[in-house]
Amino acid sequence: MRNQLTTLVLLAAIGSGSMYAAEETRTVSYFSDVYINDHDASAQLLGPGKFMASAIFAKIGVHLNWHAGELPVANSAAGDESAQRAFGIRTVEHAPESATPGALASARIVGAAGTEITVYKDRVLGFLDNHRNLAGAAAGYVLAHELAHVMQGVGRHSESGILKARWSNNDFEEMIFHKLVFTNFDVELIHKGLALQLANSASAAVSDSTER
Repeated sequence: MRNQLTTLVLLAAIGSGSMYAAEETRTVSYFSDVYINDHDASAQLLGPGKFMASAIFAKIGVHLNWHAGELPVANSAAGDESAQRAFGIRTVEHAPESATPGALASARIVGAAGTEITVYKDRVLGFLDNHRNLAGAAAGYVLAHELAHVMQGVGRHSESGILKARWSNNDFEEMIFHKLVFTNFDVELIHKGLALQLANSASAAVSDSTER
């Protein structure tokens, strides 16, 4: 089973202020399916950032499998690969009035299928327009930020790194050179979140199979 959790090794001290070193030894890998809706503005807005987002997550042992289309209604219990939860990305024209100021997206659980991220087109366009010098890196970091939230499964931000609530000019400079990364604590939470989601999905699949 490709998604089998093995031993998680983090050599650096865990802390919200410490940054994750790509060269650290890892013996764990996760594979996550990400669906970008091709019937709205999602692919056009964030599609250019897929390569960057994949590279960011690959450094922490998370491999993204990209798909065009909507998040499937449900995963089949037929095989090992279906046990993992998937992530979908859709776009709405405007952020709702209830949206947190500065938030680029929100997320909701979609039954057994996974988690769907709703991107606010007006806010993402504003962000991308204000940082044209970042080119595709901007979209990549937006994807990485939002996917990290749903992978962790908790509503939180970090004091530094990709999951900061608001990026600074120094952060944008690091993005240009692809040096902005997750903190060690964020990596731990991403791995734990994916492991928990995988375990819950596998348990649900076994239950469904037994009921049949």
